[in-house]
Amino acid sequence: MSALYMRILLVLLGLNMATGILGGAPSDTYDFSDWDGEAVFFGDSITDYCDLEEYYPGLDAVNLGVAGNTTGDMLDRIQSVYDREPDIVVILGGVNDLYVDIPEDVIVSNLRAIIRGIQEHLPKAKILVQSVYPVVEGSPLLFNRRIMTLNGRLEGAAFELGCTYVDVFSTLRTEDGRLQDGYSYDGLHPSEAGYAAACPVVAKALRDAIEQG
Repeated sequence: MSALYMRILLVLLGLNMATGILGGAPSDTYDFSDWDGEAVFFGDSITDYCDLEEYYPGLDAVNLGVAGNTTGDMLDRIQSVYDREPDIVVILGGVNDLYVDIPEDVIVSNLRAIIRGIQEHLPKAKILVQSVYPVVEGSPLLFNRRIMTLNGRLEGAAFELGCTYVDVFSTLRTEDGRLQDGYSYDGLHPSEAGYAAACPVVAKALRDAIEQG
């Protein structure tokens, strides 16, 4: 093999690796076509804007994200989750509450009420509670510290109520707690690269929930 050919091969390999890291569909390691259940994704715009078919291949998933929702808004429309009678519910909420200065106690109380409502109406459903994602908008370090504090409380609530806490924040953050460069197009909402980085964490939690039966 010539040195020139080798250099070309390495460049092409590097480009392919960059494409996989920075954008496009994620790996199909967690293909869900072997599962006949249904998952509901319930949340705000970060859920609403996620292409579930692309990022969770083979998963029978319903997107019940609504842009702009606070956890109070989510609680008000929780009936839409009950009506689907899903096997798994993936919850993500809280960042909009923080932006409008809703107290942490209220956010946690709302999310606990959402969880308890699902447990009461859908006792067989598995519940996955995602961490709030990091941001780069506004005053990122101050705001991300608030997110980290809230996430600690969400993790505790999920554990107490027998749910699975899914730590996406740690995957998307830099060492100082900011959202990594390239993972958002506006400082808040994930870009394709952001979703591609987040989805394997959620997909693993989904697969674990399915295998637990």
